This record gives sequence, structure tokens and C-alpha cells, in this order.
Amino acid sequence: MKLHMEDKCYSDVCIHGKWFHHDHGGTTAYMLGSHLVFELGVMPTTEEQLEALLTPIAENQLYARNALKATK
Repeated sequence: MKLHMEDKCYSDVCIHGKWFHHDHGGTTAYMLGSHLVFELGVMPTTEEQLEALLTPIAENQLYARNALKATK
């Protein structure tokens, strides 16, 4: 689905159990419930592009969380 490039338009997307917030027209997203902000490198114009950009970030966060648990 095409993202609306208007002021105050945003998407909240859940990928691998991690929720991300992206303001349309920008190139960043942040993980809800944290202070982590991620640079996407490009401005996504569709939900599919946004999900494709966020998937490796979510997988990395999932891996980091599991690695931290394994050290405890």
C-alpha cells in the first residue's frame, strides 16, 4: 500500500514482535518503547518498502536480545 506523504501521516509496524514508528516523508524510524532511532537510508513510499527496510533492523534487535539473555 502506498504511504501518504502528508504532514502528520505515520505508520506503526510490527516486525518479529518489535513495533516501529515511521513518520511518512522521512528516512528514520524508531522502536516503540525505546529511545532507539534507526536511519533507513531512503524514504519508503510503500508499506512493503518500509517493512523491507525494517526487517533486518528487527532481526538484529531480536538477535541482540537473545545474545544478551544467553550471557546471563
